[in-house]
Amino acid sequence: MSTTTSTPAPAPALTPQRLLSDLASREDRSRGFGKATGSLPGSIPLLGGAPSADLLPLAQIRHASEDLTADPAALAAALQYSRPSGTPALRDWIAAREGTEADRILVTNGAFHGLSLLFDALLDEGDAVIVEDPTYPLIFRDLQHKRPRLVPLTLAPQGFDIDALEQRLIAGERPKLLYTVPDHHNPTGYVTTPAERARLTSLAERFGFVIVSDDAYHSLGFDGPSLPDYPLDSDRVVHVRTFSKVLGPGLRLGWLALPDWLVGPVTRLRANQDQHSSVLVQEVVARVVGAGASPAPGDGPHAPRGFDAIAARARSAYAERFDLVTGILDAQVPGGIEVAHRTGGIFAWVRLRESGTDLAAAQRVARERTGTDAVLGRYFFREDPADDRASLRVGISHLGPDQLRTGAERLAEALADPAARP
Repeated sequence: MSTTTSTPAPAPALTPQRLLSDLASREDRSRGFGKATGSLPGSIPLLGGAPSADLLPLAQIRHASEDLTADPAALAAALQYSRPSGTPALRDWIAAREGTEADRILVTNGAFHGLSLLFDALLDEGDAVIVEDPTYPLIFRDLQHKRPRLVPLTLAPQGFDIDALEQRLIAGERPKLLYTVPDHHNPTGYVTTPAERARLTSLAERFGFVIVSDDAYHSLGFDGPSLPDYPLDSDRVVHVRTFSKVLGPGLRLGWLALPDWLVGPVTRLRANQDQHSSVLVQEVVARVVGAGASPAPGDGPHAPRGFDAIAARARSAYAERFDLVTGILDAQVPGGIEVAHRTGGIFAWVRLRESGTDLAAAQRVARERTGTDAVLGRYFFREDPADDRASLRVGISHLGPDQLRTGAERLAEALADPAARP
């Protein structure tokens, strides 16, 4: 009697979906952002957070590039590998602005890259993270692979509810970090007061969490430079910065200012991921911002030059464009609008004075009929607030005055449309 051995059926080939990791398969939890809307031809959306093309430092970038390429030795060095922390000239310039040592500076590929490094260095899956409410919703894309437990820090028009946060901490809550946008907050425009910064720093030192200060708009205060940021003499404070809002996001360049205990771990993570930022870009930017340069003849020690001169031009223009857009909306939207914080930055947080407008319906009218768009305020809150129909975030930085005027008029038309006022 013979026996036969059956051969097990081969396992099926992996499908593309099964090839994806758990992280790559997760749904994006940020709301109201992502895919571009189907815009009408000639649409002027008031969405963007990029600098206006007419305010980019084109001449300075060109001159800096010419200066670098005219020096064969410097150009050859800029095409080689470098240290993970960044080039010396740029780090020295950053450290002087931050009021700290260059050894505490890590050059990054922009603020989002810096945040990713910090989250990898500080968070394990399920850790608690304090987030402002409302806040910049795309931060949740960067946090999602950690599946954090979110602890809200409520931001009302008059300021933060730090009392409620302190009570949770006293009751035993132990978050790893606080993510905050302290100057010209996205979306509200609020500027964290010195007293609030001092109190939150004290809580961080008392309960052991790290304040991650994402201060992208620090140089864009309408009335000049912003308040001093959270103090770097605290070992519970990290500054996250970017050149994107002043020099241009295409450079993909920013930095972290780190406490001593965090420099080594974050630098090692960075070295293992992509080694370092483009040396060529760092060398060009160092020349643009004036790293190592002496004051021009006749300039006083505090005369704006380099980065400061570029930022001063931008914030003056953005102040005018902010007033242009909000003035049109206030005049043409039924009942007018309120703007709680006209402090700086590149957005206007607009609240309709009259109740009853359906902003989602108005947005559909804007997209489909009048040819514009704005971000609904409810997308910036962890949960839809009771009055989520009342607020919009309107971008004022990415277009010139003529287009902004037209876009604002179109938005006002959509907000006044009968379809938005049931």
